[in-house]
Amino acid sequence: MTAAGIPSRASWNAWEENGHTFRVITDIELSRFTRYCLKRRGRTAIDAGCGNGAFTRQLHRFGFDVTGLDFADGPLAAARRTPLAGVGYRNHDLNHEDPPQLPPHGIDLVVCRLVLPFLDQPYAWVRRVRDHWLSDQGQLYLVIPVVNGHATQPGGMTEEEIADLSNGWSSIVRYDLRGPLACLVLGAARE
Repeated sequence: MTAAGIPSRASWNAWEENGHTFRVITDIELSRFTRYCLKRRGRTAIDAGCGNGAFTRQLHRFGFDVTGLDFADGPLAAARRTPLAGVGYRNHDLNHEDPPQLPPHGIDLVVCRLVLPFLDQPYAWVRRVRDHWLSDQGQLYLVIPVVNGHATQPGGMTEEEIADLSNGWSSIVRYDLRGPLACLVLGAARE
């Protein structure tokens, strides 16, 4: 762990090596995801903080050309054990600039499941995705653990913090999953 309590690269690698996964994909999540995220055109996606690639592969099954990004070597090695045409994985720390060769405004969907609260500047990252990564009709799909205002464990956000993530987006869908987990589907809709 780092001094701020945010897991380090070594922590993420150790969790993967010990078989821990924090990205369980439920049928309810997939049902809602398809309802809100598969209506739009465009088939280029990024799975930011992809871990072992489970959701990356799901995006591929939905027809996306997808790139999974993660900064931990162990989870990326696990993801790469299942090679698929149209699926790539890159080692990238979301806290540092944009990924190399990212086409400006060229991504139709960015998925960030259970990772955003661990970023150094989550609000700046969300704005960067909106203003630089997403295509004109692109979407950002976030899954965030909800915590109360007195939580000391990293990895979650309060209701107020989650609501603030929606500032500056043209369309906003919020729904909840068990956990409690907040799901946001934010639309860029630049014209």
